[in-house]
Formats: sequence, C-alpha cells, structure tokens
Amino acid sequence: MRTLCSALTLCMAIALCTPSARYVTLPGYAFKTNPQCQRHEPKTKFDNKCDWPRVGIKDFTPPLVTVLGI
Repeated sequence: MRTLCSALTLCMAIALCTPSARYVTLPGYAFKTNPQCQRHEPKTKFDNKCDWPRVGIKDFTPPLVTVLGI
C-alpha cells in the first residue's frame, strides 16, 4: 500500500509539473497551432513552422489498396 501511494504521488507530481500542450486549437485557424510562433502563412493555410496537422500523419500518402469483390 505504501508503494502504491508513493507511485500515485509521483505520477500526480509529474502530471502537474509537465508543461501544457504546445499546439492548441484556436478559432479561425485551420490547424492546431502554437500561439507563440511567428506565422509566415495566413491562418487558413498550413504553416510548417507553427502548425500541427489536425488529423493523421504529416505528408502521409496511403498505399494503393484494391478492393476485391466477394
């Protein structure tokens, strides 16, 4: 029980001390963005330096998949 309480206290301390997420969703922006970043693109376009893709993996192209009829 003592070990469990120690582990729980340590996890809570780590969670409280870690910085908040760098990328946040802001109204009017097409992607999650870092509010402290100096943008080079309009907020409706993706800025490589300041934005994070909302869905999926950046520059991901899915493989060609053929659907076979049954």
